[in-house]
Amino acid sequence: MSEEKLDLILAELQSLNVRVTSLETNQQLMRDELKATQESMSQFLTKDDLKSFATKDDLQELRNELKNFATKDDLKNFATKDDLKNFATKDDLKNFATKDDLKNFATKDDLKNFATKDDLKNFATKDDLKPIYEDLSHLKEEQSVIKQAVLETKEEVNEMKQNQGTFFEMIGEHEVSIRNIRKVIL
Repeated sequence: MSEEKLDLILAELQSLNVRVTSLETNQQLMRDELKATQESMSQFLTKDDLKSFATKDDLQELRNELKNFATKDDLKNFATKDDLKNFATKDDLKNFATKDDLKNFATKDDLKNFATKDDLKNFATKDDLKPIYEDLSHLKEEQSVIKQAVLETKEEVNEMKQNQGTFFEMIGEHEVSIRNIRKVIL
């Protein structure tokens, strides 16, 4: 074979080699692209996966049922959790009296005939009467002392009367009268 033919065959082989290399590169690129496509497709659902999802009919039924539910606009006038923070809870009310606990207490009607604060404004209070109580207890003590003194004086007077009666008997009434007149004159 001649050199020309060999050069031609060699050129052809090199051309084929470039094409094969190009095909291999394209094949690898396609494999990579296919792999990427498969990975991105794995995120998609299959028909079997979709069986558990709602159908148009299911959604229509749901819409019909939702007509009875409140919308955000419907709820605007209702209290929020923040609005209720200052209100008492059931736990807060556990120690408060119940209606049954209050049955024995007086009602407003029961108290109609009783005096009011305004009715009692002109009356003295315990504090107002305290000095009077102290004065009374002091007077009671003084009265007791006076009573004791009067009783002692009464005993002394009774004793003097008895002594005078005895003296009258001894000296005589006439002599006592004269002596009393002399005391008045002097």
